[in-house]
Amino acid sequence: MRVSTNLIQQQGVRSILQKQEQLLQSQSELSSGKRINKPSDDPGGASRVADLKEALSQITQFDENANYARQRLNLEEATLNSSTNILQRVRELSIQAANTGVNDLQSQQAIASEIKERLAELFDYANTRDANGEYVFAGLQSKTQAFSTDGVGNYTYNGDEGQLAIQIGSNRQVTSTDSGADVFQKIRQGNEDFAVDVNRTNAGTGKISTGSVIDRTAFLSNDYSIRFVDADNYEVFNNTTGMPVGVPTPYNDGSSISFDGIEVEITGEPVAGDEFTVNVSRYQDVFTTLSDLVRELESPAVGDISGNFGGDYLANNFANGDAITFDLDFDGITLNVAATAGATDAATATNIAAALVTAGVTDNGDGSFTLNGLTPNLSVTFEINAATNAIEFRTDGGNGEISSNLNLSNLTDTGADGVLLLNNNGNTVASATSITSAIVGDSGFFGAGGSSNAFLSQQIDNALNNIDRAMDNIINIQTSIGGRLNTIESQTDDNEAKTVSLQTVRSEIEDLDIAEAITSITYQTTALQVAQQTFVRVQGLSLFDLI
Repeated sequence: MRVSTNLIQQQGVRSILQKQEQLLQSQSELSSGKRINKPSDDPGGASRVADLKEALSQITQFDENANYARQRLNLEEATLNSSTNILQRVRELSIQAANTGVNDLQSQQAIASEIKERLAELFDYANTRDANGEYVFAGLQSKTQAFSTDGVGNYTYNGDEGQLAIQIGSNRQVTSTDSGADVFQKIRQGNEDFAVDVNRTNAGTGKISTGSVIDRTAFLSNDYSIRFVDADNYEVFNNTTGMPVGVPTPYNDGSSISFDGIEVEITGEPVAGDEFTVNVSRYQDVFTTLSDLVRELESPAVGDISGNFGGDYLANNFANGDAITFDLDFDGITLNVAATAGATDAATATNIAAALVTAGVTDNGDGSFTLNGLTPNLSVTFEINAATNAIEFRTDGGNGEISSNLNLSNLTDTGADGVLLLNNNGNTVASATSITSAIVGDSGFFGAGGSSNAFLSQQIDNALNNIDRAMDNIINIQTSIGGRLNTIESQTDDNEAKTVSLQTVRSEIEDLDIAEAITSITYQTTALQVAQQTFVRVQGLSLFDLI
């Protein structure tokens, strides 16, 4: 075989270049500390490393999500702690108002002033924003202010009931928010089954306890009235069905009153015509609870009036088909009311209510009707008493400086013998107990009188009850937040453990064995030097050396 000088040269150069490439590869690996610097170094290993990097990147994102959720929940928890402190202070003030005595108007108004300030604070907390300027309690509508108010006791939730769920693990999410509706609005009144109250027009000193459901199977979730037919006897009326419950029952101060699975107690000295309500528990936002309490403490019926007119129409000579007219004067407005008597007292009451609407009173759509006076924020609301068919009324907006009054006059009916009953029921004064169509121009005047101490005392009790429900609701949500924060910590620990495990696997695949690499570089350097020296010596050979 003939070996040319050119072939020998090519082989020598190729050997040097190969060893240089191997040395450079080893030096590159040593410099990066990685065995795989490009896919061609180890296609299978490079693919596994890419998958591991993606998994690690996902865990990093989970940790960022967890940190964001933690910040949001910590902010919410701090806000709810502050809200609870406010409600606790309002509770203390309410107890102070009850202990001070409902006759000390100056003290009540001072307490009301502080409660109003606390209410403003609570409202601000409900509109808390996070570091990004998003409203914490607006649900998924985080760019919209959670709550707004018209300044006269009406509060509106502008968000939704959505909760932002954040992925903090491959199979785990955590909600980082609670809607304002869940926190501040969805609060059941009373004992969460039903809520009690006294009629503002009660003349006696009776109060009603919070009560409880003693028989779930008999509980109907209906609305009831307990009406005193006289000072010694009461009857229960189901306002939902429009039917009485049982028969009139003797009253004993402090004794239990039981019906349809419900048990309550009435204490004090009610009088004939006094009414107490037991209505199925409904949602009431905490702002309204505090706002109503402020209103009652600031002007506990001072300047406002309430009472009723009508009832027992057939017995008082309003025969079926009689044309009934009368004038109603309130705060500079005169209404000419024209109605027709019906075949029953209930029908006559319904016709009078409809005539009030025709004359200019606004139908509220819930069984009540409101007439606004000429004085700003002064109004009177009418409602049919389902038990007596009388037209009840109550003014709103009166105070120590503004006194409400209502006048009924010029009653006529077809037989000119109708008698319209008037009842001031305690916290107003009236000039007459009835007016008659037999006397031309006969009139009955209702004006502001003394406040009902029993009514105010009941309102404070009810407010305390509703504040307790609001605090319970917030505490339940705080408990939920604590659970979610624990979930985040647990998942963060799990993410950390997974990160360590994946990084270990990736290191095993792509990281370089430094000692082995140094040994390899030493060997490859020696091999390159040998190749270079061999090439030089071979290149120096000549046949002339043999001559």
